[in-house]
Amino acid sequence: MSKVGSRQYAVCKKIVSSMQYAVCRKTIYSLLPTPYCLLPTVFCLLLTAYSLLIFSCGGGKEIKVSPEGQRKAAALINQGHKYYIDGNLSKALGYYKNALDLSHTIDFQEGVVKGLNGIGIIKYTNGDTDEAMKDFETAIQISEKINNKILLSDSIGNAGKIYSSSGDLEKALEFYQRSLAIYRDAGYEEGKAIRLNDIGTIYKKQGKSDEAIALFNDSLKINETIKNKSETAINLSNIGGIYEEKGDLNKAIEFYKKALEIDKELEYRRGIAIDLKNIASIYKAMGKTEEAEDYRQRAEKIYKILKK
Repeated sequence: MSKVGSRQYAVCKKIVSSMQYAVCRKTIYSLLPTPYCLLPTVFCLLLTAYSLLIFSCGGGKEIKVSPEGQRKAAALINQGHKYYIDGNLSKALGYYKNALDLSHTIDFQEGVVKGLNGIGIIKYTNGDTDEAMKDFETAIQISEKINNKILLSDSIGNAGKIYSSSGDLEKALEFYQRSLAIYRDAGYEEGKAIRLNDIGTIYKKQGKSDEAIALFNDSLKINETIKNKSETAINLSNIGGIYEEKGDLNKAIEFYKKALEIDKELEYRRGIAIDLKNIASIYKAMGKTEEAEDYRQRAEKIYKILKK
């Protein structure tokens, strides 16, 4: 055997021995006793056929989707999030749909779940709760199938929002608590903070203001620790809402203005509009009509832009 043939034989054996499945190794090893004069041909065929053989031998189940495709799907999701935060729901929806389509074509199930959740959130925001729920339910099913706990909890929490908006507070609470338990088990602090806040909103709707503000503060502590500014602003706004309900207007406006400061820093237009509107309501309750009108008009200008 020539030196070239010897090297090719060694490479062949190395490739074959690296195969995960014994049936694949057995199939290819049967080629190696070929007369050495034919080895160069076998060597070339082995290199070109390797990827096909692992599918026929069952190895295809271990193949992961293209990292490039996953990165592109993730980029589309992130771009959708950006447009959603900016208040451009139609643009956000387009990116979420593109991410979903791409994820389907490369069998990237995590991307499918994220795409469905994104699309569902847009539908929910637009008031199409029935269609949003269908997307969230599908996301839950896929997350359970691929055993992705974080995505499962995300999807369950999104479904909880539908129950909350429809007035089924007990069902919403059930879903939020189920989601919270998963986040806790996974040690996912960001998700835990979000769900504590969600449960607080349910308690607020049920008139349990003390329980609600306790959870808002628990969520706030986590978000400040992990430096999640967008969720910190939500916590502050919700705490302000509790103080407003209790009639402590000075405390309420203090928290609303803190939320506004953060939302301005983040340039979160929808959040800014909500904060301005909340502050306007406090000034109105205080009898400060001029200040109230100023904040109300500023909020209205943003809402008009967001509706375009």
